Amino acid sequence: MIFLLTELDIVWISLGALAAVALLVVGLLFLLRHFRRKKAEQVVEEKVKTSAKTIADKFGGRENILEIVQRGSRVVVTVKDPLLVHQKEIQDVVESVMFMANKVVLVIGTKSEQFKSLLEESVGKTK
Repeated sequence: MIFLLTELDIVWISLGALAAVALLVVGLLFLLRHFRRKKAEQVVEEKVKTSAKTIADKFGGRENILEIVQRGSRVVVTVKDPLLVHQKEIQDVVESVMFMANKVVLVIGTKSEQFKSLLEESVGKTK
């Protein structure tokens, strides 16, 4: 028994093969993007941990810190004496920081809650 393929059969087979290749490429791109995102999240998380531990002693000591509060993407550290705060060293570690009277506002982003917890842990001010 001999099977002869018509032009229409060849077109449908070609379209099916093209669709399969397209799905394979989309799947591979999705996986690649997923793994890149995971790696980027790990890098950000490590940076948050390192930053919190690095600047913990830059606020003039544990006794100088009155309060650490997380507000959205920011962490606000209230200090007794702003003159004891090492502003330059904090700015070297945290890219976006504002100094206002006795408050230091650190713009952290989506990991601000984790940053606050690590900072409290590092300075020994846990509630």
